[in-house]
Amino acid sequence: MGRQKEFIREEALRAAMETFWSKGYEGTSIPDLMHNMGISRSSLYETFGDKQSLLNEAVKYYSRLVGERKRSILANAMTVKQGLTVYFSYHMEMALAENWPGGCLITNLSIYQDYLDDETKALIQDRSETLEEAFYNLLEKGKETGELRPTLNSRKIARLLLSINHGINVVARVKRDKSLLEDISKSIVNLLA
Repeated sequence: MGRQKEFIREEALRAAMETFWSKGYEGTSIPDLMHNMGISRSSLYETFGDKQSLLNEAVKYYSRLVGERKRSILANAMTVKQGLTVYFSYHMEMALAENWPGGCLITNLSIYQDYLDDETKALIQDRSETLEEAFYNLLEKGKETGELRPTLNSRKIARLLLSINHGINVVARVKRDKSLLEDISKSIVNLLA
């Protein structure tokens, strides 16, 4: 019986994540959450706490669901070119997926930080720093193998890649054009060639 409840809880959490992802924190109401999660107000509060606590749990869930896969692509890449090509291909696929709200939950929330509590801000900052570090580690590996010039400033390029990553998310929300995003992806790889 406990497994069934956990499964239902995860489905409700996924629905909450998608609601926050689509509407943002401020644009999401408790009735929106109740409707999309398929639970009552009392169940929402008993299971997840208040709206802010639910958002924090949704951000952590998103990180496990989407973020871990992205970081593993970078960590397991054989070359910088291959890693960035696969990463940004997957990133664009997620940003444009029909079954997702578009863009990225972390990027969308970052834009409206005024409405977020300190815990959510810290979660968002941690996710950004973790991704930057994954880019940095890949670039350093490329310098060690001779794929990249030894004078390349890996930290600055990692920050540029992080900025491009977030920019792709915004572009994907505004204009769902795969060819435009593919051009961006190719340009990223060519920057380091």
